[in-house]
Amino acid sequence: MKNALNMMKRASWGVGLTLALLSGAATLAQAQSVIKYTPSAEPRTMDPVLSSVAITQQHAYLVYDTLFSLDEKLQPQPQMVGKVEKSDGGRVYVMTLRPGLKFHDGSPVRSADVVASINRWATRDTVGRKLVELGMKVSAVDDQSFRVEMKQDTPLLLDGFAKPTSSALFIMREKEALTDSSKPVAEIVGSGPFRMVEYKPGARIVYERNPDYVPRQEPASYFAGGKVAKVDRVEWVIMPDAATAVSALQTGEIDIYESPPLDLVPVLETNKSVEIRLPGGQGQVGLLRPNFKQPPFDKVEARRGLALLMDQADAMSVVAGAEPKFWSKCYSFLGCGGVSEDQSGMDWMQKPDIAEAKKLFKQAGYDGKSIVVIAPGDNEVIKNFGMIAAERLKEAGLNVDLQLSDFASMIARRGNQGPTDKGGWNLFPMWSFGFETDNPISHPQLNLVCSNAAYAGWACSPEIEQLKSAWALETDPVKRKEIIHKIQLASAELLPFVPLGRFYSPMAFRRNVTDVLKTPLPVFWNLEKK
Repeated sequence: MKNALNMMKRASWGVGLTLALLSGAATLAQAQSVIKYTPSAEPRTMDPVLSSVAITQQHAYLVYDTLFSLDEKLQPQPQMVGKVEKSDGGRVYVMTLRPGLKFHDGSPVRSADVVASINRWATRDTVGRKLVELGMKVSAVDDQSFRVEMKQDTPLLLDGFAKPTSSALFIMREKEALTDSSKPVAEIVGSGPFRMVEYKPGARIVYERNPDYVPRQEPASYFAGGKVAKVDRVEWVIMPDAATAVSALQTGEIDIYESPPLDLVPVLETNKSVEIRLPGGQGQVGLLRPNFKQPPFDKVEARRGLALLMDQADAMSVVAGAEPKFWSKCYSFLGCGGVSEDQSGMDWMQKPDIAEAKKLFKQAGYDGKSIVVIAPGDNEVIKNFGMIAAERLKEAGLNVDLQLSDFASMIARRGNQGPTDKGGWNLFPMWSFGFETDNPISHPQLNLVCSNAAYAGWACSPEIEQLKSAWALETDPVKRKEIIHKIQLASAELLPFVPLGRFYSPMAFRRNVTDVLKTPLPVFWNLEKK
């Protein structure tokens, strides 16, 4: 079937985006099953390499596929890969693709596509960059097989290829994968279980089942196993207003609401047609990220002062309710609720002290200039973190300018390293999935390379980066735990971010939607609509 292109422009992107459409995609048969889903935000870009935010990764799981995926035991399992041969003491892998893999334009998935996709991913992703630092080289053996060489064996290789977020390694056509990783790809053509057929900014994104997709034979398990598309069409319905989305779910106008505000969850719980479910995994960890390139948070005293103003119970109660049903305190910089949790060195933060915070800001040379806090007005959880941070700073006598925008604009703005009068910022709230912070390499906010490649905020620590490399190469679990402890202590001194606690954001869906997988972010294979 001939591929048609639908060119669309979105002013906030500043670039053109071309979607791969198949002829006849706009005509729907009456018998089609359709899932209508309201996400927590609208993606700013559809390129999962350019943006590691969860909403873009959700989109990517519909369209693209991965070489490996994590199962429910958090173990890497082959996905697009059919066979793995390991040699030279674990230093060399030869991987062969499963037969029958095709992109949405009908072209076969080749090792050249894989090699280009790995290389592009590795220029931006924290794990990818670390693998390159550790000597990773990727080359094609033939059209179906590719070779990965390391300087020495490391469990980080398969862990990195299988990690599900921030950013997952999605395979694109070589054509798109050769795009500069600082620019979005021009076409959204994957080999995943769905294909993207329509996008109307501010309104909807539409995906249709890919009839050529060949799922694995194993049952679905977390992100691994057979990705069987059991619905014909998935429509993302953009609804920035939470009350509107809750009402639409109750009346059946939408089928799934990703993250309803907790104050509206009791309303949904009274509706027998709606199910409330906590996502799988270790939940989410809230945080405040200071800007290390601008005063006052370029000084550790100001960062410590900020930490002493924050009460985790207050922050958690705002986003997850007064009773700790959906939250818990956690002062670990790594893996709250996971194997890497270590709260050492953080006793000083566990009791807020406004008087001491004021002293620390004075020591940092705070001159009364407005502290600009940026937050998304269309994401309730992150917005609330920003609002409580602004309130606490004001209570300490600091001048604060809380600037709300849509989520996409906030994500774009946080890349501005300039002063606040040039569009820069001092502080932004965020959250990460707990499981991705369990691994110090994939932990977004512990990307502390001393360059512009660091996570926005640009914290810098050669010491922690060296510890992360040692952890990546270590295979002894006891020694790995010792390295994690050192990373925790060093982070407690540096304060790359202020931890706000661990919480769960429940998802809500109509009860006629069944077999929804318990993954940290929603995926759309396996589920059915009855």
